[in-house]
Amino acid sequence: MPTTTDTLRLALLNRFLKGEAKIPQMPEAAVRIRKLLDDPHTSQEQLARVINGDPPLAAYLMQFSAAPLLRGNRPCTSLRDLLGRLGTRQLADLVLGFSLQHLFTSDDAALQQAFRTRWRNARERAAYCAVLAQTVGFSMDDAMLGGLLQDIGSLPLLSELEHWPELPRDSASLNALCEQLSGDIGALILTRWQLPSAVIECARLHGQWQREHERSADLADLVLLASALQSGSTPDGLLPAQVKLGLERPLEELRAELAEGLKLWKRLLA
Repeated sequence: MPTTTDTLRLALLNRFLKGEAKIPQMPEAAVRIRKLLDDPHTSQEQLARVINGDPPLAAYLMQFSAAPLLRGNRPCTSLRDLLGRLGTRQLADLVLGFSLQHLFTSDDAALQQAFRTRWRNARERAAYCAVLAQTVGFSMDDAMLGGLLQDIGSLPLLSELEHWPELPRDSASLNALCEQLSGDIGALILTRWQLPSAVIECARLHGQWQREHERSADLADLVLLASALQSGSTPDGLLPAQVKLGLERPLEELRAELAEGLKLWKRLLA
């Protein structure tokens, strides 16, 4: 027989599936930048002016002026220089990643703490994705976005819990609830935001450590491995994603190999 907690979890998931719970819109800053990028008449000067109107966003983007994801061998000296070197997708993804931290607010201290913890984990997972992408030859900006958004379903889930006082608020219970429901809710959000199918798949497969498939290694494999490296609480033994990516060694050994490169990406994404 299902427990009361299981029944509540199912009821909570059904509210999202039926459209009764609030699905967040893409952050306003990300929408604004994407509209500008979609307009062939937008100049770099216009783009720079809009971004400079949001000083925290401009400062965040300038942190990437010497990052490995940029074309060229010299650091950028200005925002216009940076915009000239970033690809359209790269810029849109970086702005979206920066804006996500503003998607959740709550007066419930336990929910706010759960969000802060999961957002910190998302940034660290994205950092692991970037350094893994460098190692195995994947697109770094796709990898970072996939890692950052893998657990996006937790944000509206935690927000919805403000209306569910009967569910426990201790950190272990909130974490278990997010782990169980984040994948389905995340896929709903990213589909609504019309993001690439590979990124949606990363969210849908959240926590599915033993995922097997017959194709060559894909973005979801990389994000699952990054999540395993970040979480430290995965099953023993090699993960199928490690085999696909050709990284068949203990996770602790892999963490040690990636530690130096990870520092840069954690600093950039902080």
